[in-house]
Amino acid sequence: MSILKLFGKAKIIIFIMLAVYVVSFAAGFAAGKLKMADIEKLRRSKISEFNRNLEYRVPIYGSLLQKYKNWERQKLFGYLFQSRVVKSMFTIFFNNWVVANLTMDIRALFVFPLALYPFGRFLQGLGFAQASVPYQMWGVLFCEFGGYLLTICGTLCALLWTLLFRRFGFQSRRDGFLNGLKFLGLMYLVSGVFILLGSYIETMAILGQTLR
Repeated sequence: MSILKLFGKAKIIIFIMLAVYVVSFAAGFAAGKLKMADIEKLRRSKISEFNRNLEYRVPIYGSLLQKYKNWERQKLFGYLFQSRVVKSMFTIFFNNWVVANLTMDIRALFVFPLALYPFGRFLQGLGFAQASVPYQMWGVLFCEFGGYLLTICGTLCALLWTLLFRRFGFQSRRDGFLNGLKFLGLMYLVSGVFILLGSYIETMAILGQTLR
């Protein structure tokens, strides 16, 4: 099936996820500007802690992820301290495109963790409203939002097209599954473009602050 037809079948899923993101982020941003919520209090809440540590609770995967995070932070801080732009950028890119995207895949695949998605975006909007955020971080937000959203939508399409293949107009479950993988692969590649750009902006912003 052509990519254009697959996009046609995916548009409702993409629209819903985009609407959830925009509404949740905007609500958090508005709440922050109107001082209706406290970012630090929400960050210390049980739901925020649960959302932050959800992946680390998964047997085996959680411990591997923690070991990787410890290694990645040490390497990244070293590269940033030495002002090694390329290595810093690609360390951030690998973490966001491969590791963080894998986490998004797992959350979307099991569906129920996505119930926490609006809260996370609300918290993100609240943080941007109440903190002194450099303008470069808005570029990072847009790029990472685009990258992660595409991956989540691709995973949801692959899942739903397999389970509800007739509803989405596929001839068989296998047809829905294969086209879902094709669409997920495309979304993953396109997300890499967004995240690479975001990694560059983030690296230059961090180094700019560090060198002042």
